[in-house]
Amino acid sequence: VPLVVRMKGTNEVEGKKLLADSGLPIISADTMADAAQKVVAAVKKA
Repeated sequence: VPLVVRMKGTNEVEGKKLLADSGLPIISADTMADAAQKVVAAVKKA
């Protein structure tokens, strides 16, 4: 199950790197609108 994550804050860069390196199906988004679009795209793929 893919997970869409919007991450903002002090350790945003480090957090995004950890998620990217985790090997899990995590999709990063920059805004809530971007996250919503990525969720729709992920659902259509499934």
